[in-house]
Amino acid sequence: MEIVLYQPEIAGNVGAIIRLAANTGIPLHVIETKIIQFDEVKIKRAGLDYHDIANVTKHDNWGKFKNENLEQKNILITSSKAEKIYWEKDLSKTDYIIFGSESIGLPESIIREYREGMITIPMDSQSRSINLANAVSIISYEYLRQKESK
Repeated sequence: MEIVLYQPEIAGNVGAIIRLAANTGIPLHVIETKIIQFDEVKIKRAGLDYHDIANVTKHDNWGKFKNENLEQKNILITSSKAEKIYWEKDLSKTDYIIFGSESIGLPESIIREYREGMITIPMDSQSRSINLANAVSIISYEYLRQKESK
């Protein structure tokens, strides 16, 4: 499995996810982040000294990333509006899992295309969403758990 962040907006989340990627060995792709600079101090601070050991690739364009990486792959997307809970899917067979931005999630075009693979993390009905870095951590460790149990 590889993690894809679609247009993340909070540098601290990206840094924390870089650190997670380094500690789990899960590759990370960051797509089209225009709000934060990839070398921003907050990313480096949150990621500590893990930047050099994480497998992180920055992509400037969703279309190009999709064409080069996603064809004939098992893709999951995350949404607070999904009905399937993440542990109900066999994550060990997932090639890429795509997470949307902190403020708006994934665009409708991506949701339409990958709706069959849409998963969620259960939460209180009064909540809107879970912090991006926390959501990536929850699902990443479930992936590792499932992979190890096979």
